[in-house]
Amino acid sequence: MKVLYISGMYPTPDYPQKGIFCHEQVKALKQIGVDVDVVVPMTIYDKEYKTKKWKYEDVEIQYIRFFKLPGVKGYEHIGKLLYYSLLLSGIKFQEYDIIHADAPLPAGDAASRLAKKYGIPFVVHGHGLDVFFDKSYKDAQNCKKIAEVCRQVYERANAIAGVSQKVLNCIQERVDIREKGYVIYNGVDTTKFFPASEKKKEKYILAVGNLITLKGHDDTIKAFAQLVDSGVKDVRLKIAGRGPLETELKDMVERLGISSYVDFLGYVPYDKIAELMRNASLFCLPSWYEALGCVYLEAMASGIPTIGCYGNGIDEIIIDGSNGYLVHEKSCQEIYNKMALLCEQNKEVCISKNARETVQSQYTWLDSAKVLNDMYSCVVRNIHGN
Repeated sequence: MKVLYISGMYPTPDYPQKGIFCHEQVKALKQIGVDVDVVVPMTIYDKEYKTKKWKYEDVEIQYIRFFKLPGVKGYEHIGKLLYYSLLLSGIKFQEYDIIHADAPLPAGDAASRLAKKYGIPFVVHGHGLDVFFDKSYKDAQNCKKIAEVCRQVYERANAIAGVSQKVLNCIQERVDIREKGYVIYNGVDTTKFFPASEKKKEKYILAVGNLITLKGHDDTIKAFAQLVDSGVKDVRLKIAGRGPLETELKDMVERLGISSYVDFLGYVPYDKIAELMRNASLFCLPSWYEALGCVYLEAMASGIPTIGCYGNGIDEIIIDGSNGYLVHEKSCQEIYNKMALLCEQNKEVCISKNARETVQSQYTWLDSAKVLNDMYSCVVRNIHGN
């Protein structure tokens, strides 16, 4: 199987953590014997505009430069513009069995056009919930045109992968994909994320995620303040991530009188995240708009109790009170109740063990790659009739 993997969410020399989940998936595909070539679209406005090729962890990456208008003006045409640049790239498309696009725009639209020209099947992989881009660009004059292009791409695709059933359900609202939709969960590298043989003495709750509204950091902080007020003084809250709400969240911590218990860590490299998780007592990210964040699986693989939200992808994996905890969105009281369970040591040990076993049994990157390869094989068989 020879796959052309087109992804705008992929590491670059300056941003090696960008789209790390796509890179981990490609590595796993290669590990099981799939021949994958990675192409990363890069607009003329990107910082690394002149980068052409880069080898990262034994994966050869080719960057394709293409023109786009500033902002979202003409964004409905961005796939067509990428398509023309791909045609001029020298890539021998006829050598591939299938094209994998990581989003409907620009990769999916470009893949659709390549598929038509060369008679190659293509699949689209949905990583987020804004599957038609009409939430991100709701204020743009061309919002409806962008959404329509996305709809057409899903309609033409030979198969659609979603990182959770929730992603597929979002697409299904406008396109009938019942016969070609596949749930392909994100994975985790259990050799990087694993339980500590002996935790450090410091006890802390960990949150990892961009400092934006939908991640629910404000609810985590309020619940933690309640925990401190209840008399629990030997636990800290560590928040790793950057974003526009940093000042607002720090002000909230100050107002709640818990500054001496909270650490804002800013940007933390990927390998350091693994160490933070190993030594944490609890992972808390009550994000209320999430397809399936890899951080939840990484925390579970690290053997720490994990709090996520109902209805946001992770509830397809976490069973509340068994291998993790689930809360309803924006419920500080529920988050506090779960945090308070930290005091029940036996319960924590049991959930930690179950969390690690859940991930090891079916949510590694190799598990994800095998399901993805099965989808490729099914699509190719259907096209060639054997």
